[in-house]
Amino acid sequence: MYMMLILLVSHQIIQPTFKLMKYFIFLTLFLYSLHSWSASNFYDNALENFNETNYETAIKYLEKEIVFNPKSSESFVLLGKSYEKIDDLSTANKYYNIAFTLVPHNLELNFLLGKTAYNLGNIEDYAEFISNLEILCDNDCEEIDNLKLLAE
Repeated sequence: MYMMLILLVSHQIIQPTFKLMKYFIFLTLFLYSLHSWSASNFYDNALENFNETNYETAIKYLEKEIVFNPKSSESFVLLGKSYEKIDDLSTANKYYNIAFTLVPHNLELNFLLGKTAYNLGNIEDYAEFISNLEILCDNDCEEIDNLKLLAE
């Protein structure tokens, strides 16, 4: 009799807890999918605004994007390009450097860093990115040629 009472009471406790757990799992999955959707939506909106030359709006979306996806080198590169388009080279350089820590082998990024270094008057960094590109590129590399043209 005592055992039956324990089983009945435990069943009354476990069943509501199980229902609560199902709701919690559902809510977690829903919020995760919402998070994934919103993060990709920020980048897509930023890219669209960048392509339409709405650089300030693109920057706002990208700043939200990097909160959700802090390891997205593409977001940091686009953020740097957006700042470069509004002639804020030092901020552009800052975001290019963050992207560089994530993907140092990226040819375009090494070119962009070399270009901003040259335009900011930092010739040592400019030379370093030419050197990086010489290591990374095969025989014919458009990025090296374009970067060297800046100094001519």
